[in-house]
Amino acid sequence: GAIICKLDTHRSRNTQRGYIAMLAVDKELRGRKIGSKLVSLCLNRMKELGADECVLETELTNKSALGLYRSLGFVKEKRLHKYYLNGNDAFRLKYLFKLPEGFSQGMGCLGPPSEA
Repeated sequence: GAIICKLDTHRSRNTQRGYIAMLAVDKELRGRKIGSKLVSLCLNRMKELGADECVLETELTNKSALGLYRSLGFVKEKRLHKYYLNGNDAFRLKYLFKLPEGFSQGMGCLGPPSEA
């Protein structure tokens, strides 16, 4: 299996955002928790480096990927219409390492508005 991920500063919120660009497991090796292990390794490393959240996109029709990410704690953030070149929609999924500033005061997952 292989995974490609990164951790950067999110420009509009000044938070540390991880991103999983790709996860692939050979068809003959699926069902052995290799994908779960790879994603968990990335999430653990992101947490060690101070990540606030991790995001990714997956095709709306990819039920196995959606199940995998849901089992690891990802939630659907939004639907991206015609995201892929084949015209299919995607879901942006998000994993929160910690609740955003202002969440407990009712400001939601976006936290307080950024100063412009």
